[in-house]
Amino acid sequence: MSTENYQILALKWRPKKLNDLIGQDHISQTLIRAFELNRIPQAFLFSGPRGVGKTTSARLVALALNAEDKPTVNYNLESERVQEIIDGSSLDVIEIDGASNRGIDEIRELRDSINFMPVNSSYKVIIIDEVHMLTTQAFNALLKTIEEPPQHVKFIFATTDVHKVPQTIISRCQRYDFLPLTLSDIVNRLNFILKEEKISFEQEILEMIAQKSEGSMRDALGFLDQVLVYQNSDISKEEIQNILGIVSDVILFEISDSIHAKNAEKLLAILDQIEHSGFSIEEVLKNLIIHFKNLILINLSQTTLLRVSPEILKKYQAVSYSWSDRDLIRISNILSNLYAELKHYADQFVIFQLTILKLIHFDKTIDIQTLLSNASEESPVVKAPESVVNEKAAPSVASQSSTLNFDEIQENWTKILQLVRSKRASIAALLTDCILSEFDGTTLKIISYDRSDFNKRLLEGSIPLIEQSFKDSLNMEISVEIVIDTSVEKIEESKNLSIEEDDAISIFGGKEQ
Repeated sequence: MSTENYQILALKWRPKKLNDLIGQDHISQTLIRAFELNRIPQAFLFSGPRGVGKTTSARLVALALNAEDKPTVNYNLESERVQEIIDGSSLDVIEIDGASNRGIDEIRELRDSINFMPVNSSYKVIIIDEVHMLTTQAFNALLKTIEEPPQHVKFIFATTDVHKVPQTIISRCQRYDFLPLTLSDIVNRLNFILKEEKISFEQEILEMIAQKSEGSMRDALGFLDQVLVYQNSDISKEEIQNILGIVSDVILFEISDSIHAKNAEKLLAILDQIEHSGFSIEEVLKNLIIHFKNLILINLSQTTLLRVSPEILKKYQAVSYSWSDRDLIRISNILSNLYAELKHYADQFVIFQLTILKLIHFDKTIDIQTLLSNASEESPVVKAPESVVNEKAAPSVASQSSTLNFDEIQENWTKILQLVRSKRASIAALLTDCILSEFDGTTLKIISYDRSDFNKRLLEGSIPLIEQSFKDSLNMEISVEIVIDTSVEKIEESKNLSIEEDDAISIFGGKEQ
């Protein structure tokens, strides 16, 4: 591989047609079919983890739209239009970084510019990467434009955090959810690229790179670039692990073996090795969490694990720990909680070391029914502690609400709206244009930008209905607060709301005859 005018592998081997997209057949085939049938939506939303092909797919859609005189997936890669789009110099394909152009002024400017016809293509394609970073005001400015854009405009949004995108935006897009790539998808792609580059590598090294990338093809190609620096050397597996900071599966199994055997001396030796190896403690802890997750899956009799090589899978299948599923979940929770808090500690190794050593004294979980049954065999009368009795009784509303978080509410919002719609269609129509603001564990704030006093009173009067819908759908009792914000500009949308008779009666104080 020549180093002259060197181009990183992630750019050099970026797919140039939808058929070349790796590990996302459910998306590429659907998009290809849409172009064949000429059923192309006005706005796309690509969501999924990093490095799995969202932005690449957005550019491929732009190519299919503009490479020829009409939309097609069978375009000439050598044409001038194609090269302009690939190089990022096309005046008709505009890429915007949502993180740095997130304000209402930028979106207003974009909204004004799309009224101009394309320069030399069929469509003006607007790609907004990390769209979830836009402000609420910016999203509001996009609403009407996305729903009814000019015929010559197509929007493509990409995000790694779709839950932060308002439902009002999502509902106006055709959504595609990208998946993390499997170990075999990444290894096969690396093999193909190395074959084309006329470079040979041991399969085990490629599996290590694929496992380190955690389902991201971009990360995998970045790691491969890093390893290729040593391509002329007789590099060992251990050296690859040191270069990429890969935590060996041997270390992970030694840690779990020592914890299970309550062997403090061996565990201290492993921790000492980690401290002097230069590993990132965050990386070690993350791998340890994944390790215990794999143990849980194997304990549940699953025979396959994602992004685990056949050799390591055999190791998991061979373990004979006496831990139950509950034991493994408890350990995983302890490690996960530490991972969430680790950034707050100046000396991360010390808190990591103390937590791992604490697991030496981990006691196996005892089911409460088993405990009471054993106690009843020893004594004819056993009274469970009042706290246990109360705990086994129905949990309080407060404790139920505390298990619900904002992301779960967003995930279930469509279901809640459907339930409201079945009872009061007009209320559901008003809620569709509202935005979920925040949830403090007990109260959910819903923002409405509607200036209509009638609709305001209608929404506020429907709070009991909304709260009951949450209870019926999620078995959770939460409070709902409607916040009317008329200070933010919102593009007015023409909607024919069907105001039901009982709505008018409740608002104007009338009585049914």
